[in-house]
Amino acid sequence: MAKVVACVIARTVSKRLPLKILRDLKPGLSMIDFLIQRIKSVDKIDEIYLCTSEEAVDDILADVVSRNGIKLYRGSADAVIERMLAVGDIEKADVLIRITGDNPFASVEFINHQLELLENRNLDYVRVVDVPIGSTTEVMTTDALKRCYNTMDPSVSEYLMLFLFEPNHFRCGIIKAFKDDYSSYSVTVDTPDDLIRTKGILELLYQKGLNFKLSDLITVYNDSNVKLPAMKISLGGNIKYPYDKIITFDEFSNDMNRRKENSTMIKLYE
Repeated sequence: MAKVVACVIARTVSKRLPLKILRDLKPGLSMIDFLIQRIKSVDKIDEIYLCTSEEAVDDILADVVSRNGIKLYRGSADAVIERMLAVGDIEKADVLIRITGDNPFASVEFINHQLELLENRNLDYVRVVDVPIGSTTEVMTTDALKRCYNTMDPSVSEYLMLFLFEPNHFRCGIIKAFKDDYSSYSVTVDTPDDLIRTKGILELLYQKGLNFKLSDLITVYNDSNVKLPAMKISLGGNIKYPYDKIITFDEFSNDMNRRKENSTMIKLYE
């Protein structure tokens, strides 16, 4: 049976919202603690690692690991892929899951579906599509990540999705969780307004417990009575790619559609 290890990619440095992953979403519940507790509910995950840097500024994350009963790996500050590969080697993992620490509403309820698609179709990489930005996790084989490492510059691995979600090089799978497209919504936390929005959403949904579903969150977004900042992204403008390459939003959308059209897809709705 495949060994599955989740890698929570997190650092304390952030220019627009300093120490964002350590900010409380509720009194006594930080964003990173909230995310880790949600990940721990996934029964097919064997180990959880918080993957951070060796820099002194990230020393405090050892406390997060200790109180949550997970494991810590410290490595390259910039090369996210190297941290993940090191964890894969330590654990002899068959499958790795990439979850970014500033995405507290990562849709953990789809991880088992992603793992099943990866295994049943012998794929390299699986993500959920047409969902709010910051809500999908990335599931990949360790072998695929190693092959990716051999063909890319590790220093730009913050853009890892662009290298792995590439059907020209890897066997990719996508899960369409909803009939409608909600990719203009955002649940990631980068700015003070994002944090206000996240706290507001959690206040509305916390009565459902830690593991409310993405469908619950989308219901909040679709409620015209809910007035919170930064709920939607503006469609248009430019998108930054590796090496400071800038493309238009339309070019980005066309590129993503190409990748989706050439991936194995399953639908979770009728």
